[in-house]
Amino acid sequence: ISFICGPIVIWTAFRFTPRETATGIFVLSAIAIWGTRHGFGPFILQTENQSLLMLQSWTAALTITAMAIAAAIAERNRAQAAIEQQKETVEAANRTKDNFLAMLSHELRTPLTPVIAALDTLESDGPRSSESKTSLSMIRRNVELESQLIDDLLDLTRITKDKLQLRFGTLDAHEVINNVVEICRPEAQARNLKLNLNLRGGTHHVSGDAAKFQQIVWNLLKNAIKFTADHGEITISSSNPEPQLLAIAVHDTGIGIQPEIMNRIFDPFEQGERAFQRRYGGLGLGLAISKSLAQAHGGTLIAQSEGRDRGSTFTLTMKTVPPLARIVKLTEPVPESRPLRILLVDDHQDTCTALERLLVRRGHLVAAAHNVRSAMETAARNPFDLLISDIALPDGTGTELMTYLRAISQMPGIAISGFGMNGDVEKSIEAGFSEHLVKPVKMENLEAAIDRVMTTASG
Repeated sequence: ISFICGPIVIWTAFRFTPRETATGIFVLSAIAIWGTRHGFGPFILQTENQSLLMLQSWTAALTITAMAIAAAIAERNRAQAAIEQQKETVEAANRTKDNFLAMLSHELRTPLTPVIAALDTLESDGPRSSESKTSLSMIRRNVELESQLIDDLLDLTRITKDKLQLRFGTLDAHEVINNVVEICRPEAQARNLKLNLNLRGGTHHVSGDAAKFQQIVWNLLKNAIKFTADHGEITISSSNPEPQLLAIAVHDTGIGIQPEIMNRIFDPFEQGERAFQRRYGGLGLGLAISKSLAQAHGGTLIAQSEGRDRGSTFTLTMKTVPPLARIVKLTEPVPESRPLRILLVDDHQDTCTALERLLVRRGHLVAAAHNVRSAMETAARNPFDLLISDIALPDGTGTELMTYLRAISQMPGIAISGFGMNGDVEKSIEAGFSEHLVKPVKMENLEAAIDRVMTTASG
């Protein structure tokens, strides 16, 4: 009986707490003592006292072993529980952070939409004085900068959580560079910066996400423009340092990088000296995002500088791929746009008014609603060709509205929202929206989305 108790006690130590193990040892010891006193077991000696003394020695050794095991197991369980608790705390904090950033993004983007719409309206009104054009250009530039800062925050969140989704395809890096240069040229010219192109890379096609690859090049060029004094010089060059390798370098004659900052230049929110932060502004995310995007594309991004006021060079290196065969397509006639009956839903009064005004100017018939209920009532009274709706509404969501309308008709829809995470876009598409545009929305982008949706619907 005593030897049988041994494995049972060890099993108890692994399965239960120290207190429960001690209770088990007590019960089994009592059974072993009873058996020994009645002549059972391996500890039967000449006298009962000798037998019990031998049994107690065995029990003591077994107790010490079992209690040590139970204590170790209990400590491991406590450590595991602490780890699980910490994991849950971190996950809860991440969820809170994600919700906060999503809500912050929505609240910051929403007021920008009517500003962009108003700018589109003013710019389309006809000839203006030079001063008016300069003022409108200044307003647009700063609104777009604000929008870019919001995008940077969301991109950083996606990158840190490994939720960045890339759609790879074959890209002509030189074509992307030329596009970015044309976008940034007016800003450079306004500050009398000389932009040089020296694209000598013989093989210059890469595999990448078109939008994100352009973002890398755009960030590097904007960074050079930002930190280069007026009348300075910026050179963008390409080369093939090795076969099947493309290097894109952006060199400027700007403020340079101090040696003590070089090892953290790609850290998020790094902006160098405090004086630079006050002078140049921004969040210090562009380079951090660019490096992460370069790595996500299987490339590298390095910085070089001889020190303060000696300029800097940022070099992006990526593997090249064979170019796609060019397919000559016959030019298809562009379908003439027709006036559409549009149901516009947005609870932000200024956004709704500005978008309604722009759509009416384009010849469309627009009925505006500010919540799900009024939108449903309007849709029940009148036929519509298209729904353009915000997602966050006072009495429901735009996805619920889209699901309802798709159930009673085949009306296509375009979501316009300040929520722009991948999950938000997926929810919109699953609900039946054909497009998900992130605020602030430019009229040209909205018109392009309307053309795509209506072409698909009529096809």
